[in-house]
Amino acid sequence: MEKAVQKELQQIKGVGEVVAQRLVEAGFDSFAKVAEAGEEGLRNIRGITPRSIPSILEQAQRLAGAAQESPDARHLALKETSERLQKQAQELVAAIRERLSDKLPVKKGIRLEKEVGKLLKGLEKVQKRQGIRIKRAQKSLAKTGKRLEGLAESGIKGLTRGLKKARKPLKRI
Repeated sequence: MEKAVQKELQQIKGVGEVVAQRLVEAGFDSFAKVAEAGEEGLRNIRGITPRSIPSILEQAQRLAGAAQESPDARHLALKETSERLQKQAQELVAAIRERLSDKLPVKKGIRLEKEVGKLLKGLEKVQKRQGIRIKRAQKSLAKTGKRLEGLAESGIKGLTRGLKKARKPLKRI
């Protein structure tokens, strides 16, 4: 149990294995307790440099707030982000079709449909999966969104390639 608490405290940049052990021994076994300790409390812990104390306190406060946020709220946020990206992908393809309707060859149109279908399936999987790593999923969805944003002005070939790249982060979830 104590090892798990120490590992958790090591998420704070500047807190290694030894300092985490010393924090636990001093009674600071959670992010909230580290944040409550303040500068004076952390100065008494051997191994913590005075310059890093403000950074450690700020990180502990942030991580304590994230730990209090309910898992249901985080799953709901993931679902909303996934739905927004699905809608964005569909609007993107509709805009490309409208813009290039006369120039869109049949084969490239079919390939484009396949890529969009695969992306939408990946986003649906994110919505339905339980027990996923929320932080990793949030990063992956953000990366997918960033890659979708730049595709509006690209051509057919660039759009197909961009959809493949946008799908890659979803595989990591």
